[in-house]
Amino acid sequence: MRLERMSWKDCEEYFKDHDMVILTTGSTENHGIHNPLGTDTMIPNKILELVEKQSDVLIAPTLPYGDADFHTEYTGTISIGSDLLEMVMERISDRLYDCGARHFVFLNGHGGNTHALSKVCRHLYKKGAVGTIFDWWTIAGKINPKWAGGHGAGQETAAMLYVDESLVQKDKIEDSNLNQFTSELTASNAQTVNFKGVDIPVPRSNRLSSDNGWFGKDHPKYATYEWGKEMVEATADFLVEYMKEFQKM
Repeated sequence: MRLERMSWKDCEEYFKDHDMVILTTGSTENHGIHNPLGTDTMIPNKILELVEKQSDVLIAPTLPYGDADFHTEYTGTISIGSDLLEMVMERISDRLYDCGARHFVFLNGHGGNTHALSKVCRHLYKKGAVGTIFDWWTIAGKINPKWAGGHGAGQETAAMLYVDESLVQKDKIEDSNLNQFTSELTASNAQTVNFKGVDIPVPRSNRLSSDNGWFGKDHPKYATYEWGKEMVEATADFLVEYMKEFQKM
């Protein structure tokens, strides 16, 4: 049930006997040379399509921008930062609260958004509502550890193959060689360095770690449509079941 397709009267009727709403946040940012900039938005939107077939929960329009400050040195990335994301989502949530929403499901497509969404959930709690953050890629990796992955790597590439195979430029998939900064410090991931076997955070531009923009042990060359389909559909099914229990809180 999509908010943008309803009249104000339809919405009023919904909130007479429902109080749950899904708010989705994505991002417009680098996901490697082979994946589109909208990866973090299109994957959760696909999950929404599947959820809508099984649930009558109200779905608000997706916000396609988030906190992608670490990716801004890759052309095409658009970041609104954590503070503005928090303000926007808080304002949207407050208005839906006024309409009657008390259970807020934040379907999230980008890790950089989680901090701001956590603050929005605490804001809602103080108002007498409850919010939950559903980071789809983390949940998928918990459902099946074989699906866990990095940024723009196998997991997200597989999901994008299922969303729209034509948007994945398979011929541009290449190795992601993480940079070595000193003889003792090697980039172990986008925001960490490894020192004597220990990963330590060093927040920086992701492009200082990898020029092509994907990170992780799950190489995108192994991604398949079948992997993406099974993973995304299982994650959507899990979300539907979770919302039924979350409603009882």
